[in-house]
Amino acid sequence: MKLINTRRTKWLLLLVALTMIVTMFAGCGGEEEKPTLTLFDGSWGSLWLSNAIAKIIIEEGYGYPCEEVMVSADVMNATHPKGDLLINMEQWPQNNPEWYQGNLADGTLVELGVVLEGGPQFWCIPQWVHEDYGIDTVEDMKDNWELFPDPEDSSKGMFINCKPGWNCERINNFKFEAYGLNEYFNIISPGTAGAHAAAMAGPQKKGDPVFGYYWAPTDLMGMFDWYILEEPAYDADIWAKIAAKMENPDLAPLTEACAYESVPLTITVHKDMLDMAPDVVTMLRNFTVGLDRCNKSLAFQMENEIDEWETVAVWWMREYDSHWKSWVPTSAYTEIKAFLDDFGPVP
Repeated sequence: MKLINTRRTKWLLLLVALTMIVTMFAGCGGEEEKPTLTLFDGSWGSLWLSNAIAKIIIEEGYGYPCEEVMVSADVMNATHPKGDLLINMEQWPQNNPEWYQGNLADGTLVELGVVLEGGPQFWCIPQWVHEDYGIDTVEDMKDNWELFPDPEDSSKGMFINCKPGWNCERINNFKFEAYGLNEYFNIISPGTAGAHAAAMAGPQKKGDPVFGYYWAPTDLMGMFDWYILEEPAYDADIWAKIAAKMENPDLAPLTEACAYESVPLTITVHKDMLDMAPDVVTMLRNFTVGLDRCNKSLAFQMENEIDEWETVAVWWMREYDSHWKSWVPTSAYTEIKAFLDDFGPVP
């Protein structure tokens, strides 16, 4: 009897083990692992905000893991059409129109909607410099370069450009050349977006003149009074020449330039996203942050010295709950709301 009981016990244990294995495999088969969705990180505030909001919604509401990939605009231009970067939450179509329209036309990229209703870019000086010295236009800068001395070269003034690798860096270089400003100013390109902001904000805090490129929405534009220098109005034909120079820097130097065009900033995804994550694509077609909401969020981040953009995103989603709630189905909203409620207090 003892031998029989032992055998029976072994068979029962084996049966239980087999049942557990079958159950485990059945569970794995019933819930397929979702692919990781990659988002472009270009290192500026409004994009960090949009990425953080999107990441919370996608991970908590739809169950896809997300990864932000920090690369330059040039690398984004190369990898986004290949699908190595699946999502760009803030495209600036006016900065590389041929690349943008070409990838939309051949179906490689899909434009889903507008994240911000406008993206003005400009050259600016402090408002008080404009008023005290009567500087109105880009042309006026030639007679006033000494107000903006380059500490490394006393024979020229200094222009603060955007960081290397951004499309605006090259565009500003070409425009400078066309306006004939190279004779009067050296162009300085800080290594990071933070260094760029600091180079523009530092003189303002001290009450000193500064001349540089910037854009909106940004916290810097709300912190100080700026004067946007007048340039020839945006002209599509002139901009086509700038775009051609972007594609082929070896073309002859430009002899004319114009102001940036302010156009809506869009969300694009690689075509594979349509099959890979159709539910996320549907959500992103409705996703919009808005200039005013973005400006307030960037100011909130700066005033409270918040380093984690997830915290800013939580603040935004709590503040504008009724705005984003309609983007997602009820089941997803319930999961996202639970995450926001459990996140804890924000400043």
